[in-house]
Amino acid sequence: MISVIVPTYNEAENIRELVERLHKALGSNYEVVIVDDNSLDGTVEVAKSLAKKYPVKVVTRKNRLGLSSAVAEGAKWASGDVVVVMDADLQHPPELVPKLAEIAERGCLAVASRYVKGGGVRGWSLYRRIVSKGAVFLARLLLPEARAVRDPVSGFFAYSRECLAQIKPTGLYKILLDVLVQCKPRCVVEVPYIFGLRTRGRSKLGTRHMLDYLRQLLRLSKWRPLKFAAVGASGVFVAWAVLYLLSPLPPYLSVAAAIETSLTSNYLLNRLWTFAERKTPALIGWLRYHVATAAGNATNYITTLALNILGVWVYIAYLIGVIAGYAVNYILSELTVFMTSPSSL
Repeated sequence: MISVIVPTYNEAENIRELVERLHKALGSNYEVVIVDDNSLDGTVEVAKSLAKKYPVKVVTRKNRLGLSSAVAEGAKWASGDVVVVMDADLQHPPELVPKLAEIAERGCLAVASRYVKGGGVRGWSLYRRIVSKGAVFLARLLLPEARAVRDPVSGFFAYSRECLAQIKPTGLYKILLDVLVQCKPRCVVEVPYIFGLRTRGRSKLGTRHMLDYLRQLLRLSKWRPLKFAAVGASGVFVAWAVLYLLSPLPPYLSVAAAIETSLTSNYLLNRLWTFAERKTPALIGWLRYHVATAAGNATNYITTLALNILGVWVYIAYLIGVIAGYAVNYILSELTVFMTSPSSL
Protein backbone atom coordinates (compact mmCIF):
# COMPACT_ATOMS: atom_id res chain seq x y z
CA MET A 1 0.00 0.00 0.00
CA ILE A 2 1.06 3.58 -0.72
CA SER A 3 0.36 6.21 1.92
CA VAL A 4 0.22 9.82 0.73
CA ILE A 5 0.74 12.30 3.57
CA VAL A 6 -0.69 15.75 2.98
CA PRO A 7 -0.15 18.43 5.65
CA THR A 8 -2.83 21.12 5.43
CA TYR A 9 -3.60 24.56 6.74
CA ASN A 10 -6.48 26.45 5.10
CA GLU A 11 -6.57 24.34 1.92
CA ALA A 12 -10.33 23.83 1.59
CA GLU A 13 -10.25 25.17 -1.98
CA ASN A 14 -7.70 22.61 -3.13
CA ILE A 15 -8.18 19.43 -1.12
CA ARG A 16 -11.08 17.97 -3.14
CA GLU A 17 -9.29 18.27 -6.48
CA LEU A 18 -6.12 16.86 -4.93
CA VAL A 19 -7.84 13.74 -3.61
CA GLU A 20 -9.73 13.18 -6.86
CA ARG A 21 -6.54 13.42 -8.91
CA LEU A 22 -4.69 11.11 -6.52
CA HIS A 23 -7.47 8.53 -6.86
CA LYS A 24 -7.29 8.76 -10.63
CA ALA A 25 -3.48 8.38 -10.58
CA LEU A 26 -3.30 5.55 -8.03
CA GLY A 27 -6.58 3.68 -8.55
CA SER A 28 -6.40 1.31 -5.60
CA ASN A 29 -4.21 0.08 -2.75
CA TYR A 30 -3.48 3.56 -1.47
CA GLU A 31 -4.55 5.95 1.26
CA VAL A 32 -4.38 9.69 1.81
CA VAL A 33 -3.46 10.84 5.30
CA ILE A 34 -4.47 14.48 5.74
CA VAL A 35 -2.86 16.12 8.77
CA ASP A 36 -4.52 19.45 9.49
CA ASP A 37 -3.12 22.18 11.73
CA ASN A 38 -6.37 23.71 12.95
CA SER A 39 -7.54 25.23 9.65
CA LEU A 40 -10.13 27.97 9.90
CA ASP A 41 -11.58 27.65 6.40
CA GLY A 42 -13.35 24.28 6.67
CA THR A 43 -10.50 22.11 5.36
CA VAL A 44 -11.25 19.38 7.91
CA GLU A 45 -14.93 19.29 7.04
CA VAL A 46 -14.14 18.93 3.33
CA ALA A 47 -11.58 16.21 4.08
CA LYS A 48 -14.04 14.24 6.24
CA SER A 49 -16.66 14.41 3.50
CA LEU A 50 -14.11 13.01 1.03
CA ALA A 51 -13.38 10.14 3.44
CA LYS A 52 -16.89 8.82 2.75
CA LYS A 53 -15.94 8.11 -0.86
CA TYR A 54 -12.14 7.78 -0.93
CA PRO A 55 -9.55 6.07 1.35
CA VAL A 56 -8.84 9.24 3.34
CA LYS A 57 -7.72 9.49 6.96
CA VAL A 58 -8.04 12.84 8.70
CA VAL A 59 -5.73 13.73 11.58
CA THR A 60 -6.45 17.04 13.31
CA ARG A 61 -4.12 19.03 15.54
CA LYS A 62 -5.11 21.93 17.76
CA ASN A 63 -2.27 24.30 16.93
CA ARG A 64 -0.11 25.27 13.95
CA LEU A 65 2.81 22.99 14.68
CA GLY A 66 4.46 23.10 11.27
CA LEU A 67 4.66 20.97 8.15
CA SER A 68 7.58 18.83 9.30
CA SER A 69 5.93 17.60 12.48
CA ALA A 70 2.72 17.05 10.50
CA VAL A 71 4.59 14.69 8.18
CA ALA A 72 6.12 12.81 11.12
CA GLU A 73 2.68 12.58 12.74
CA GLY A 74 1.09 11.40 9.50
CA ALA A 75 3.70 8.66 9.11
CA LYS A 76 2.62 7.22 12.46
CA TRP A 77 -0.96 7.00 11.20
CA ALA A 78 0.02 5.62 7.80
CA SER A 79 -0.54 1.98 6.89
CA GLY A 80 1.67 1.74 3.81
CA ASP A 81 5.30 0.68 3.75
CA VAL A 82 5.99 3.53 1.31
CA VAL A 83 5.06 7.10 2.14
CA VAL A 84 4.74 9.96 -0.34
CA VAL A 85 4.88 13.49 1.08
CA MET A 86 3.31 16.35 -0.85
CA ASP A 87 1.65 19.73 -0.42
CA ALA A 88 -2.08 20.26 -0.72
CA ASP A 89 -1.90 23.35 -2.94
CA LEU A 90 -1.68 21.42 -6.26
CA GLN A 91 1.78 22.78 -7.05
CA HIS A 92 2.96 19.19 -6.63
CA PRO A 93 1.34 17.20 -9.47
CA PRO A 94 -0.50 14.13 -8.10
CA GLU A 95 0.16 12.33 -11.37
CA LEU A 96 3.84 12.01 -10.38
CA VAL A 97 3.04 10.11 -7.17
CA PRO A 98 3.05 6.58 -8.71
CA LYS A 99 6.55 7.08 -10.14
CA LEU A 100 7.92 8.39 -6.84
CA ALA A 101 6.34 5.50 -4.97
CA GLU A 102 7.79 2.95 -7.40
CA ILE A 103 11.31 4.28 -6.78
CA ALA A 104 10.77 4.27 -3.01
CA GLU A 105 9.59 0.66 -3.17
CA ARG A 106 13.06 -0.21 -4.49
CA GLY A 107 14.57 1.23 -1.30
CA CYS A 108 15.69 4.60 -2.62
CA LEU A 109 14.62 8.06 -1.57
CA ALA A 110 12.65 9.52 -4.49
CA VAL A 111 12.76 13.32 -4.73
CA ALA A 112 10.61 15.34 -7.11
CA SER A 113 13.14 17.91 -8.26
CA ARG A 114 12.90 21.35 -9.83
CA TYR A 115 16.63 21.49 -10.50
CA VAL A 116 17.43 18.44 -12.62
CA LYS A 117 17.08 18.23 -16.38
CA GLY A 118 13.40 18.39 -17.29
CA GLY A 119 12.40 20.14 -14.06
CA GLY A 120 11.86 23.82 -13.43
CA VAL A 121 9.70 26.54 -11.98
CA ARG A 122 7.00 28.57 -13.67
CA GLY A 123 5.84 32.09 -12.93
CA TRP A 124 8.35 32.88 -10.19
CA SER A 125 9.72 36.35 -9.63
CA LEU A 126 13.46 36.95 -9.73
CA TYR A 127 13.40 37.46 -5.95
CA ARG A 128 11.82 34.06 -5.31
CA ARG A 129 14.24 32.35 -7.68
CA ILE A 130 17.18 33.89 -5.84
CA VAL A 131 15.75 32.87 -2.44
CA SER A 132 15.22 29.28 -3.63
CA LYS A 133 18.66 28.95 -5.20
CA GLY A 134 20.22 30.50 -2.10
CA ALA A 135 18.44 27.96 0.12
CA VAL A 136 19.74 25.09 -2.03
CA PHE A 137 23.29 26.51 -1.96
CA LEU A 138 23.30 26.80 1.84
CA ALA A 139 21.94 23.28 2.31
CA ARG A 140 24.57 21.76 0.04
CA LEU A 141 27.32 23.82 1.63
CA LEU A 142 26.49 23.09 5.27
CA LEU A 143 25.18 19.52 5.02
CA PRO A 144 27.35 16.87 3.34
CA GLU A 145 24.27 14.61 3.11
CA ALA A 146 22.58 17.17 0.83
CA ARG A 147 25.42 17.56 -1.68
CA ALA A 148 24.36 14.67 -3.89
CA VAL A 149 20.85 16.13 -4.26
CA ARG A 150 20.10 18.96 -6.67
CA ASP A 151 16.89 19.94 -4.85
CA PRO A 152 17.44 19.12 -1.16
CA VAL A 153 14.67 21.50 -0.07
CA SER A 154 11.92 19.83 -2.12
CA GLY A 155 8.67 19.23 -0.29
CA PHE A 156 7.60 16.44 -2.65
CA PHE A 157 9.28 13.07 -2.10
CA ALA A 158 8.74 9.40 -1.23
CA TYR A 159 10.52 7.05 1.14
CA SER A 160 9.91 4.31 3.68
CA ARG A 161 7.32 4.83 6.42
CA GLU A 162 9.81 3.42 8.94
CA CYS A 163 12.16 6.33 8.35
CA LEU A 164 9.49 9.04 8.35
CA ALA A 165 7.86 7.75 11.53
CA GLN A 166 11.16 8.00 13.42
CA ILE A 167 12.14 11.48 12.23
CA LYS A 168 12.63 14.15 14.88
CA PRO A 169 12.00 17.42 13.02
CA THR A 170 14.65 20.10 13.51
CA GLY A 171 12.63 22.77 11.71
CA LEU A 172 9.03 23.61 10.93
CA TYR A 173 8.96 23.13 7.17
CA LYS A 174 11.88 21.44 5.34
CA ILE A 175 11.58 17.84 6.48
CA LEU A 176 13.52 16.45 3.49
CA LEU A 177 16.70 17.81 5.12
CA ASP A 178 15.89 15.77 8.23
CA VAL A 179 15.35 12.68 6.08
CA LEU A 180 18.71 13.13 4.38
CA VAL A 181 20.62 13.72 7.62
CA GLN A 182 18.80 11.42 10.03
CA CYS A 183 17.91 8.49 7.77
CA LYS A 184 20.95 8.64 5.46
CA PRO A 185 19.26 6.89 2.50
CA ARG A 186 21.54 4.51 0.60
CA CYS A 187 20.45 5.96 -2.74
CA VAL A 188 18.58 9.03 -3.97
CA VAL A 189 16.77 9.32 -7.29
CA GLU A 190 15.53 12.72 -8.46
CA VAL A 191 12.51 12.93 -10.74
CA PRO A 192 11.99 16.19 -12.66
CA TYR A 193 8.79 18.19 -12.38
CA ILE A 194 7.60 21.72 -13.03
CA PHE A 195 6.70 23.76 -9.95
CA GLY A 196 4.30 26.61 -10.66
CA LEU A 197 2.29 29.24 -8.87
CA ARG A 198 -0.81 28.59 -6.82
CA THR A 199 -4.10 28.90 -8.66
CA ARG A 200 -6.16 29.04 -5.45
CA GLY A 201 -5.41 30.02 -1.86
CA ARG A 202 -2.51 32.00 -0.48
CA SER A 203 1.19 31.15 -0.37
CA LYS A 204 2.53 30.73 3.16
CA LEU A 205 6.17 31.54 2.34
CA GLY A 206 7.39 34.42 4.50
CA THR A 207 10.13 35.72 6.75
CA ARG A 208 9.21 33.18 9.43
CA HIS A 209 9.93 30.36 6.99
CA MET A 210 13.32 31.81 6.04
CA LEU A 211 14.45 32.33 9.64
CA ASP A 212 13.27 28.85 10.61
CA TYR A 213 15.18 27.42 7.64
CA LEU A 214 18.42 29.07 8.77
CA ARG A 215 17.93 27.76 12.31
CA GLN A 216 17.30 24.27 10.94
CA LEU A 217 20.48 24.35 8.89
CA LEU A 218 22.47 25.40 11.94
CA ARG A 219 20.95 22.58 14.04
CA LEU A 220 21.56 19.93 11.40
CA SER A 221 25.11 21.17 10.81
CA LYS A 222 25.70 20.93 14.56
CA TRP A 223 26.27 24.69 14.63
CA ARG A 224 29.49 24.42 12.61
CA PRO A 225 29.33 27.94 11.09
CA LEU A 226 28.97 29.50 14.54
CA LYS A 227 31.70 27.28 15.97
CA PHE A 228 33.95 28.24 13.06
CA ALA A 229 33.23 31.91 13.74
CA ALA A 230 33.97 31.45 17.46
CA VAL A 231 37.28 29.79 16.63
CA GLY A 232 38.03 32.64 14.25
CA ALA A 233 37.29 35.11 17.03
CA SER A 234 39.75 33.32 19.31
CA GLY A 235 42.31 33.58 16.52
CA VAL A 236 41.91 37.35 16.56
CA PHE A 237 43.11 37.46 20.16
CA VAL A 238 46.00 35.13 19.31
CA ALA A 239 46.97 37.42 16.44
CA TRP A 240 46.67 40.54 18.59
CA ALA A 241 49.03 38.95 21.13
CA VAL A 242 51.56 38.22 18.37
CA LEU A 243 51.22 41.76 17.02
CA TYR A 244 51.88 43.10 20.51
CA LEU A 245 54.91 40.87 21.08
CA LEU A 246 56.34 41.70 17.65
CA SER A 247 55.46 45.39 17.68
CA PRO A 248 59.11 46.44 17.20
CA LEU A 249 59.12 44.71 13.80
CA PRO A 250 57.82 46.30 10.57
CA PRO A 251 54.08 45.66 10.02
CA TYR A 252 54.64 43.49 6.95
CA LEU A 253 56.53 41.02 9.15
CA SER A 254 54.45 41.21 12.33
CA VAL A 255 51.13 40.90 10.44
CA ALA A 256 52.41 37.86 8.50
CA ALA A 257 53.54 36.19 11.77
CA ALA A 258 50.20 36.99 13.41
CA ILE A 259 48.25 35.43 10.55
CA GLU A 260 50.35 32.24 10.54
CA THR A 261 50.10 31.77 14.31
CA SER A 262 46.35 32.37 14.42
CA LEU A 263 45.88 30.13 11.36
CA THR A 264 47.54 27.19 13.10
CA SER A 265 45.61 27.87 16.30
CA ASN A 266 42.34 28.01 14.34
CA TYR A 267 43.12 24.78 12.50
CA LEU A 268 43.75 22.86 15.71
CA LEU A 269 40.58 24.15 17.39
CA ASN A 270 38.45 23.46 14.31
CA ARG A 271 39.87 19.94 14.04
CA LEU A 272 39.20 19.20 17.71
CA TRP A 273 35.84 20.97 18.02
CA THR A 274 34.08 22.38 14.93
CA PHE A 275 34.68 19.30 12.75
CA ALA A 276 35.40 16.82 15.56
CA GLU A 277 33.24 14.08 14.00
CA ARG A 278 35.32 14.12 10.81
CA LYS A 279 38.55 12.15 11.01
CA THR A 280 41.04 14.56 9.46
CA PRO A 281 44.75 13.57 9.35
CA ALA A 282 46.57 16.19 11.43
CA LEU A 283 49.48 17.13 9.17
CA ILE A 284 47.69 16.70 5.85
CA GLY A 285 44.75 18.66 7.22
CA TRP A 286 47.09 21.44 8.38
CA LEU A 287 48.61 21.70 4.91
CA ARG A 288 45.18 21.65 3.26
CA TYR A 289 44.02 24.30 5.69
CA HIS A 290 46.85 26.58 4.54
CA VAL A 291 45.85 26.09 0.91
CA ALA A 292 42.12 26.37 1.54
CA THR A 293 42.40 29.52 3.63
CA ALA A 294 44.95 31.18 1.33
CA ALA A 295 42.31 33.29 -0.41
CA GLY A 296 40.71 34.37 2.85
CA ASN A 297 44.08 35.03 4.46
CA ALA A 298 45.24 37.02 1.43
CA THR A 299 42.07 39.09 1.75
CA ASN A 300 42.79 39.50 5.45
CA TYR A 301 46.43 40.50 4.84
CA ILE A 302 45.70 43.00 2.06
CA THR A 303 42.75 44.53 3.92
CA THR A 304 44.73 44.90 7.13
CA LEU A 305 47.72 46.55 5.46
CA ALA A 306 45.56 48.82 3.30
CA LEU A 307 43.54 50.06 6.27
CA ASN A 308 46.68 50.52 8.36
CA ILE A 309 48.27 52.61 5.60
CA LEU A 310 45.08 54.70 5.59
CA GLY A 311 45.58 55.36 9.28
CA VAL A 312 43.35 52.73 10.88
CA TRP A 313 44.77 51.32 14.13
CA VAL A 314 46.42 48.00 13.26
CA TYR A 315 44.29 46.00 15.74
CA ILE A 316 41.04 47.31 14.26
CA ALA A 317 42.40 46.90 10.74
CA TYR A 318 43.19 43.26 11.49
CA LEU A 319 39.68 42.64 12.87
CA ILE A 320 38.12 44.01 9.67
CA GLY A 321 40.46 41.83 7.64
CA VAL A 322 39.34 38.75 9.56
CA ILE A 323 35.69 39.51 8.84
CA ALA A 324 36.45 39.98 5.14
CA GLY A 325 38.12 36.55 4.90
CA TYR A 326 35.68 34.54 7.04
CA ALA A 327 33.19 33.45 4.37
CA VAL A 328 35.83 32.22 1.92
CA ASN A 329 37.71 30.39 4.66
CA TYR A 330 34.60 28.60 5.93
CA ILE A 331 33.41 27.47 2.51
CA LEU A 332 36.78 26.04 1.51
CA SER A 333 37.33 24.46 4.94
CA GLU A 334 33.93 22.75 4.78
CA LEU A 335 34.43 21.48 1.25
CA THR A 336 38.14 20.67 1.04
CA VAL A 337 39.79 20.38 4.47
CA PHE A 338 37.41 18.71 6.91
CA MET A 339 35.70 16.51 4.36
CA THR A 340 33.19 13.77 5.04
CA SER A 341 33.93 10.66 3.01
CA PRO A 342 30.99 9.28 0.97
CA SER A 343 31.18 5.97 2.85
CA SER A 344 30.43 7.71 6.14
CA LEU A 345 27.20 9.32 4.94
